[in-house]
Formats: sequence, C-alpha cells, structure tokens
Amino acid sequence: MLKYIKPPYAKKFYTPCVMHDDEYDWGGCSDDRYNADVGLFLNMMKVVQKEHRNPFAVIWFALIALLYFLSVRLFGHFYFNYKT
Repeated sequence: MLKYIKPPYAKKFYTPCVMHDDEYDWGGCSDDRYNADVGLFLNMMKVVQKEHRNPFAVIWFALIALLYFLSVRLFGHFYFNYKT
C-alpha cells in the first residue's frame, strides 16, 4: 500500500530518492544503510542549493530534506537489504 503514496516534493527530489533506493537494494550492513541515508540528505541539499536562492525556500526545503532523512532513519530498516 505504501508504494502508492508519494511523499511531498517527490518530483523535485526524484534523482536523490532513486539513488537512495538503489543503495537500499544493493544492501549491506547498518553502516551502509546510514551512509545511504546521509547521502540522500546531502543529495537533496544539493538540489535545494542548485534550484533556490531565496533563503526562506532554502530553509523550507532543508526542513523537508531533514524530514525525509528522519523518515528513512526511522522506517528504512524494513526495506534495506541487510546482508549477513
């Protein structure tokens, strides 16, 4: 069911999210998952810095990126391909 729900600004952050999904599919250990999640946040911030100069927009989208990061940290363990 969740795969049909699109998060806010899904189009804006499409590329960072696809890269993150690929890293989750690749899998690994918990450090790999953490690195994938941090990479998602940093790539989202690159998109924000590239597309926005208005400080209010930058703050808004930084908060959205932080929300994405916190969400994948809290719930991503269900979807990460842990390799033993």
